[in-house]
Amino acid sequence: MMLDFILNLDKSLFVLVNTQWTAAWADQFFPFITDLHKTPFFKTVMVPLILAIFIWRRGLKKGLVIFFFCVLAVGASDGFGNWALKKTVQRPRPAETQGLTVQVRAPFGGFSFVSNHATNMFTFASFTSAIFPPASVPLYTVATLVAYSRVYNGVHFPTDVICGGLLGCLFGLLFSRLCQKLLLRLDSEGTVTP
Repeated sequence: MMLDFILNLDKSLFVLVNTQWTAAWADQFFPFITDLHKTPFFKTVMVPLILAIFIWRRGLKKGLVIFFFCVLAVGASDGFGNWALKKTVQRPRPAETQGLTVQVRAPFGGFSFVSNHATNMFTFASFTSAIFPPASVPLYTVATLVAYSRVYNGVHFPTDVICGGLLGCLFGLLFSRLCQKLLLRLDSEGTVTP
């Protein structure tokens, strides 16, 4: 009974975001931002920039460790979302859901639950924010916009992105803890006198 209520609320909210809370600028903006990570700009400029910032803030060795853990965190969350949840739950996408009129604004494939876009962005945001707290506001803002874009673009239900975001935060915080433990070990090794 409670699950039916949640699913009906989920569909109602989806319809509001996808077909009613729309604007001409949003029809351009959200399809653009939703797959920003797949653009050549992101791969050739943003990834090296992120690595450079980690190194600049923490030095070469620690910066590389942070970058490695960040990539590991996003990879683990992406794999878990895809293999453990999408393939198990097998929830159809909104456009493949019977009785639902959907305005599709972005390409999609596979199952709907959870949104890996939301999972990965919130993993990155929560991991990086735990290591560099001043980055929290911009990173969580971008993650929220990407998550919202998935509903606006008609490729995910709100619960897909909410659960994806929560899962991402869990992975980000878990891997940031592991990373910080290794960084503390590196600090303690650096202060030991021969």
